[in-house]
Amino acid sequence: MVLAAAATRALPLFIPHIWNFTAVGALAVFAGAQFTDKRLAFIMPIAAMAISDLFIGNGFDILVYSAFLVMVFCGYWVRNKQTISNLAASSIIGTLAFFLITNFAFFYPISLYPHNLTGVLASYIAGLPFLKNMLIGDVIYGTLLFGAFGLLSQRFPSLAK
Repeated sequence: MVLAAAATRALPLFIPHIWNFTAVGALAVFAGAQFTDKRLAFIMPIAAMAISDLFIGNGFDILVYSAFLVMVFCGYWVRNKQTISNLAASSIIGTLAFFLITNFAFFYPISLYPHNLTGVLASYIAGLPFLKNMLIGDVIYGTLLFGAFGLLSQRFPSLAK
C-alpha cells in the first residue's frame, strides 16, 4: 500500500498527472481507521511521502508530513463507527485540515506570500485548485481502499477487527 500510494505521487515523472491527485491522504485516513498498531498507522503515510520524495526530489517539509499525520487522526475518529458518511466526513475534514495547515503562509520563513492576512488569503486562494484535486483524489482512493478492504474482509474474516 505504501509503494502504491508513493507511486501515485511520483506519477508526474512518468506520465501526465493531476497535481495533488494522490492516494497518500486516503492512505493516512485508512491507516488511522484500520490499523490497530498506532505506530504503523503513522508510519504508512510518512513512508509513502518519503519514498515518493526520493523520486520527486522534494525535501522534507515538516508541515506537509505533519498534515498527513493529522489525516491519520481523522481516521482514528471514525475507527469504531465506520459508516459511509463517517468515512466521507473524516476524509473531507482531513483534506481540509491538510489544506489549512500547508497553505498557512505564516509557517514558512521564505514564502511567495507576505506574512500578513493578505498573504494568507492569497496563499489559500492560490491553493484552491490543489485542494479540489486532493479532495477528489482522497475520495476516489479512499473509496478504493475502504471498499477493497471491506470486500477482502468478507472473504477473509480474520482481516476484520
